[in-house]
Amino acid sequence: MKKVWKLEESYPRSLDKEFSDFDELTRQLLWRRGIKTSGDAQKFLNPDYGSLCDPFLIKNMDRAVGRVLEAVAKKEKIIICGDYDADGVCSSSIIAEFFRTVNYENYEIYIPDRFKEGYGFTDKSADFVFSRQANLVLTVDNGISNYGEIESVQKKGIDVVVLDHHIVPEKIPPAWAVVDLYQKGEKYPFLDFCGSGLAFKFISALLAKGSFGLANGWEKWLLDLVAIGTVADNVALLGENRTMVYWGLKVLGKNRRPGIRSIAAKAGLNLSKIISEDIAFLLAPRINVAGRLDHATLAGQLLLTESADEAEWLAGHLEEKNKERKEAMEKIVKFIQSDLAVKALPEVLVYGNLNWHPGVLGAACSRLAESFSRTVVLWGKGESREIKASVRGDGRVNVLELVKKAGEEMYSDAGGHPMAAGFSIKEEYLDQLEKRILDAFKKMPQEENIYSRLVLEKELLLDEASRKMVEIISRFEPFGQGNPKPVFLFKNLKVEGVRTFGNGGPHLEFTFKNLANEIIPAIGFWTSNGVSPVNKGDKIDLAASLEISNFKSRDELRLRIADFKKV
Repeated sequence: MKKVWKLEESYPRSLDKEFSDFDELTRQLLWRRGIKTSGDAQKFLNPDYGSLCDPFLIKNMDRAVGRVLEAVAKKEKIIICGDYDADGVCSSSIIAEFFRTVNYENYEIYIPDRFKEGYGFTDKSADFVFSRQANLVLTVDNGISNYGEIESVQKKGIDVVVLDHHIVPEKIPPAWAVVDLYQKGEKYPFLDFCGSGLAFKFISALLAKGSFGLANGWEKWLLDLVAIGTVADNVALLGENRTMVYWGLKVLGKNRRPGIRSIAAKAGLNLSKIISEDIAFLLAPRINVAGRLDHATLAGQLLLTESADEAEWLAGHLEEKNKERKEAMEKIVKFIQSDLAVKALPEVLVYGNLNWHPGVLGAACSRLAESFSRTVVLWGKGESREIKASVRGDGRVNVLELVKKAGEEMYSDAGGHPMAAGFSIKEEYLDQLEKRILDAFKKMPQEENIYSRLVLEKELLLDEASRKMVEIISRFEPFGQGNPKPVFLFKNLKVEGVRTFGNGGPHLEFTFKNLANEIIPAIGFWTSNGVSPVNKGDKIDLAASLEISNFKSRDELRLRIADFKKV
């Protein structure tokens, strides 16, 4: 297969005394996560909500809170300007729910159209603010890069508070207050919040300063939205993020929001047993699809509605859009897979079609980047005004720098992160794009390909795969960036059964038997391309994680395939 396996060494036995309260597997997983004292282990395994730091330690938080308290006291018009992805929708909803709960009615949410307006606080956002005769604007999960637009609003006497978590440019917007942990002079001990996490800190600060008559600790009910936004935005699940997602999963398990209940039912998800992986693969895509194939306002309505009927309609609509997204994405992936089957694999995959919908390109990029261990650039137009591209990296180069080095004159806009970027390209440059990207890639310093190497925690026997072991592993939840789900090595397994499933057979299932003659299934999503490379009776080495599948209430012990090799 494509991956190089690396089996980790066992933890040093010198830790046995320090970790005497823990079983051997727990000791191994703690050591692999850099935890070397029993005190730190207890903090990691039992995240304490009370450990969250004072939000007023964040630069400019007091100024931002003061302006909102003044607006509420004067009953001023407040516009919440959010973003169209899952984190942006959750961020806006967190603040809106606070206003709704304290019976403050003079506010509106504005989320831009992904394809007609683009990301951030744009001229159209400013026009909306002017049309509503607003007194105060809260940009949430955006704004830090919108100097000119914010300047125009401030000059007309409308104050702007920026709540953003993206990298701060050289020119900071001239807003009333800018809250962004990447500013110079920031002293807060944790920096890696997403928009939803920062919105939560902001509401916590408002409740600490204002007198709203809410029960002490009411803000904890917002942690379900924080958990969705944090997992969806792929930030590190360490520090305060780990604590907020840990408790947010418990809030999600309470099934309080009609919208989340409805969308979970459509996805076959049992909320009472939800884990971070369920957010990443079941909830977040269905929230994200609103902004990708319709309008993100629908997702916001779903999260905030108190009507079961409205929730059911919205969830049904988003479910259909999600099916549409998956079908469109599959067509793109299969086309590229077929093309690459008959030609040499380039260093960067660059493909496009004017008929491809830009809203499905990011997911297709991610799938292809992992499948082929390559950086991927996909472009399309669909019904958008401009040709848009998504880029996903394999870790070897900073993809935002790659895009810039290929020639910034090609784009009408471009932005992103080291592992994910996007741009709008002028049509006259389409013929040059692939060559320019490949030339730029060759000239850049390269790091290790993150998809080429698979780290295995330890070797296990199939008979060790048990519900008890899943319980031990689950103590390390929530899994995600910075705290990956453990993958184990199972050697020389005889395949008792094999099948592909899903529309077109993209998924793969093996079955094995343990010494008690019990069937243990192993599932691999997007691993078969419709044809199994392994037959019944073959022997394989398997890299897999352990899980309990609750899909459609089956409650089944199974393995999740990370990779496999024929023996």
